[in-house]
Amino acid sequence: MLRQEQENSLRTFAKIILTLLVLAYVAFGAFFYFRQDQMTFPAPSQYANATPADIGIAFQDLHIPVAGSEQLHAWWIPATRPSDKVLLMFHGNGYVLEQAAGRVGEVQSLHRLGPNLLLVDYRGYGSSSPGIPNETRVYEDARASLGYLLDQRHVSLHDVIFMGRSIGTGPATQMAVEHPDAGGLILESPFTSVPAAARAIWYLRAFPLSLVVHNRFDNLSKIGSVHVPVFITVGAQDTLTPPKMAEALFQHANQPKQLYLVPGADHNGIVEIGGGQLESQISGFIDSIH
Repeated sequence: MLRQEQENSLRTFAKIILTLLVLAYVAFGAFFYFRQDQMTFPAPSQYANATPADIGIAFQDLHIPVAGSEQLHAWWIPATRPSDKVLLMFHGNGYVLEQAAGRVGEVQSLHRLGPNLLLVDYRGYGSSSPGIPNETRVYEDARASLGYLLDQRHVSLHDVIFMGRSIGTGPATQMAVEHPDAGGLILESPFTSVPAAARAIWYLRAFPLSLVVHNRFDNLSKIGSVHVPVFITVGAQDTLTPPKMAEALFQHANQPKQLYLVPGADHNGIVEIGGGQLESQISGFIDSIH
């Protein structure tokens, strides 16, 4: 009798534990679903107010209209030597333009590539209009940025090269798909898709990411529809967007295309560690675009 009561108690305890685990799984899944925009775009709220002028680079501070009354904060940085080409740059998700000016060589490195630069902050970042970015809004931001170049700067579409870093490879790829007459596409530390990148995080592997993720940025399914020259680079030690993702994108991309792995670089150290060799590779690609 006592043994039966003990077994019943153990079964009850096991059911309680299982119920709690299921509830925790569902609760975390719901939290991830409704908070994924903030998790995908963790915009910093505090940062130093640096500008390119602080590092000796001339620039123009811009506010580009988007979606009616909203605006994007952007920097126009003219090339040191006269150039028709413009690099439209979409940065990663963890920092704003003001931090890019103070990051290890990032703005300086871009400036040394040769073309004019248009660097933009997504809405919800820095001095751009407030709000929570998501895939749809970021594409709107990218289109507004290109519209500014074409309509206000009167830049030829063929002279525009889309460049994205990390999460910025999403809008850069989308723009290249939409504009096959553009100059080119540069992907730095790219991912195949957000669900694929999320699977690298161990505690997300148990969730049906393909069903719950709505910020997909499915670069792999789009790269075959890109018909501009493509340059892809990634740190050889990158664990967030590992080289196998860049290699998959390269395999599915159309010619002409180039792939460059930066030896010894992880996700955040690619610019610093890549240094002059990385700049030379990208500059050579840009120079090959006619």
